[in-house]
Amino acid sequence: MMTTILAFAILCASTLLVLGNLRMVAHDTRVALVEAVGRLRRSGNPGAKLSFAALWVMIFALSFLL
Repeated sequence: MMTTILAFAILCASTLLVLGNLRMVAHDTRVALVEAVGRLRRSGNPGAKLSFAALWVMIFALSFLL
């Protein structure tokens, strides 16, 4: 019971911190995506990297949805 309460408190605190800094989180996410796309364009084989990334996205999505 105490572990559940502690986990819930940490979850709530983390959510409040992210929501309080949502503008900075969005900015950092945008910068990371722009840099990743730039590296992908400069790399020699973007198809293989995109399919590898899609594989991991599907693995994580299925683990949360199922």
